[in-house]
Amino acid sequence: MRRIKIPLPPVDERKKVIEDVDKDRRYAIDAAIVRIMKSRKVLGHQQLVLECVQQLGCMFKPDIKAIKKRIEDLITRDYLERDKENPNTFNYLA
Repeated sequence: MRRIKIPLPPVDERKKVIEDVDKDRRYAIDAAIVRIMKSRKVLGHQQLVLECVQQLGCMFKPDIKAIKKRIEDLITRDYLERDKENPNTFNYLA
């Protein structure tokens, strides 16, 4: 048996990889939310987060905070809107 040392990638390269992965995950979360809302049109916040976690569970374990941020971003980009009577419900716009 021999021991072989494999050098680790530099720290700055590792940071770049982490940023790229986060960027890809943001797109995946956006796509999952839009797919769910396109099929349902109106959905509550908890159900949307739950379905998003189920859909993305096969690729990675999504962070609930990241999903909430992506929902807010989709609201600002006019893909979704909050229901006027119930702020916990979202309507699909696009």
